Amino acid sequence: MNYSTAKWLIGILSVIAIATTAMLFYSDHVGVTYPLLEAVYKPIIFITLMPVLLLIIGLLIAQGKKEEKISTKSLGRSAIVIAALFAYRWMTGYFD
Repeated sequence: MNYSTAKWLIGILSVIAIATTAMLFYSDHVGVTYPLLEAVYKPIIFITLMPVLLLIIGLLIAQGKKEEKISTKSLGRSAIVIAALFAYRWMTGYFD
């Protein structure tokens, strides 16, 4: 994957996640609840922010290795980093 494609994808998915979060917090601040928004909030965040995290870490690894494109090896390494962070969270309860 080209760096520019990854950056565009990161930007688009981040905007979706940030807009959804802003709408949820604003509606909570105003005192209006939208049941549909509250029901789809966690799936939207999980579907958008997990690939963003994967791409950001893969982009950093590929740039650190001075690769011309983001390879599947870099994305695999970023998946290992994410899995290690979740394992750390699960084992220690640090982020609770």
